Parts: sequence; C-alpha cells; structure tokens
Amino acid sequence: MESFSSGFVGVIGQTNVGKSTFINAILGKKLVITSPKPQTTRNRIRCIYNSKNVQIVFVDTPGLHRPHNKLSRHILRQAYRTLRELDLILYMVEPWSGLSAYDTLLLDRLTGHDKPIILLVNKIDRAKGNALEETLLAYARTDIFAELIPISAQEGTNLNEALHTVIGCLPKRMAYFPVDMITDQSERFLVSELIREKIVQLTFKELPYSTAVRIKEIEQQSAGSVHIRAEICVVRKSQKGIIIGKHGAMIKEIGTRARRDIETLLGTKVFLDLIVRVRKDWTKDEHEIEILTREEMIV
Repeated sequence: MESFSSGFVGVIGQTNVGKSTFINAILGKKLVITSPKPQTTRNRIRCIYNSKNVQIVFVDTPGLHRPHNKLSRHILRQAYRTLRELDLILYMVEPWSGLSAYDTLLLDRLTGHDKPIILLVNKIDRAKGNALEETLLAYARTDIFAELIPISAQEGTNLNEALHTVIGCLPKRMAYFPVDMITDQSERFLVSELIREKIVQLTFKELPYSTAVRIKEIEQQSAGSVHIRAEICVVRKSQKGIIIGKHGAMIKEIGTRARRDIETLLGTKVFLDLIVRVRKDWTKDEHEIEILTREEMIV
C-alpha cells in the first residue's frame, strides 16, 4: 500500500496579496471570498484538497496588518492563532522589489514557530521591469525559505509547481477529514460570506469595514429550491442607506450577485431575502465582534 501524506498548510501574508484567490484556484471551487479591498477575510477557513494519497488542509487566514481598532485586532488574533496548528507555511507576497519593514517584522515572528516556510510571489503577471527578480533575491537573502516560487493565482501560472512542492513537504500520515469533504465550515457560514463579499465589492469606496451578515433562516422548499433570509448589519443609519441604495438598487444588485454564487455552491435554485439592520458601534464591542464574526452565526 502506498504511503499517504496529509497536513495543515497556512497561507499567510499581508492584506490583499491574493491568499484566497490562490486557495480557490488550487481547489477549483470558490470556497473563500475575494475582493480588491484589504482584510476581506476575517476568520480562519479550512479548505480541503484531496487527491490520490494526499490530503492538504489549506487554512486561509485574515491578512496580517497593523491593527487600528478592536475589530482589526480581533482579525489579527485569528491570523496568528492559526500558526499553532500548521505543518507548513506558505508566505505570500507580491513582486514589491524588496522587503518592507513590516514584512521583516512578520517574518521574524513566523520563524519563531519552527515551521517550514515556502515563499509564493503572487501576481507575477503584473510585475514591472526587474521587480520579480529583485523580490526573489531580497527574500532569498533572509535565508528562511525552503523554496521560492513565483506564481499568478489569477492566471494559474506555476500553481502545479506550488502544489507539488507543498505535497513534498507534508508528513506521512493518514487523512484528517473524509475524502469527499471540501471545507470544515457550515453551509450557513459559506452563504453569509458570499453575501458579504458582494457588499465589499459593490460598496468598495463608500463603506468601511463595519458590515456583517447573519443568516436568519435556510429553508428547503418542497420543489427542491432553497429560501434564505439574511440580515446585513451595519453601525450607522447612513451605511444602511448606502447598502439599500437609491430606490433599493444597491441591495437588489447585492442580492442578484450573491444568489448566483449561492446557487452554484448549493447546486439548486435559491430565493434570497436581504434585510439591513443598524447595530450601533458593534465594531467597538468585543462581545458583538465575537458574535458577528464567529465561524458559525446560527440564530
């Protein structure tokens, strides 16, 4: 019998470097939300890659950033909490031509955990001039990476090389999860995240990080379709107006885009009802933050 490899692989890096896009591309399925806006990911999300004799549990983490309020500190704690469970770290950067002071600080913290670290330089399709070469040289000089791999998660460049490198670093042991399991998250959580993604994408320039989505009800209909009722929480009445939009145009567009992705996820027709509720200053209250950002928001 051939030996089996499995392990937990954390995808770590500063905000907006493409961690979620990378995991979705490897899995060939959208399980974690993406946005050009930094700090879109709030929770640790385990996504499971299964192949012959191998299981990789990718852990998508919130982007590492300088905290500026209670919500951002909560997000950062989620990211660092991940490190304790990992077998391997994929540290993702962009072709920046060098290390920033903050990046140096992050890497110092990661090396203290005694995990193998592979560097992924993402978005190489956007690199200008010698930026990619200079980035690879700068990170190679740190002498902390087992491998340095340039990729484009968006274009699919070198993803097979990255995957094979990860597999080669995994411990020889049995799978942690059933082979037909692709995430440890609940259906409610995935649905709420898809709705939140559309809010972030459509209100990019207008709305700060003060929205959360609670799934109030998921009900199977007799015809096989699913009825979902969700609550969008904001901190101010003005933000409620932004999400609803003129004559309800914005919330209609949010619902239309979210419904398409939810139907793909669930494999059935979906009826989606969205309401908007003001929860004043929830981003400043530790208890409210825990309620509105925990991995399963069951009402």
